[in-house]
Amino acid sequence: MILPVSVNLKEIEEKGRSYPWLRPEICLCCRQSHVWGHGFVEALFDGYVKALLLRRYRCPGCGCVIKLRPKVYFSRFQATIETIRSHILTRLQAGKWPGGLSGARCRHWLRALRRQVLAHLG
Repeated sequence: MILPVSVNLKEIEEKGRSYPWLRPEICLCCRQSHVWGHGFVEALFDGYVKALLLRRYRCPGCGCVIKLRPKVYFSRFQATIETIRSHILTRLQAGKWPGGLSGARCRHWLRALRRQVLAHLG
């Protein structure tokens, strides 16, 4: 399970494992148990040279693993939600991708959007 949280990526880059992550009070899956620390996982984000360490927690009751992720990023994407939105909007309005990022990456975002629309709206 991925839990979006408000965090400062620059501070995470500087402090690493010492960053003061907020621990969920109960498991969001079973709502019965507290969660234990379950280490860190590396994640890449645009604008950062090295992978940043994101906190994980595990529920001893149901076994669910909760990964904390910055709110401004979609799961499995390195670019911010606003970057993705603005590039897709420009493509739909102007008919071409704006400069600055590779066309393949932008097409990947558009394909992912189409898949999500088809999955949710049919």
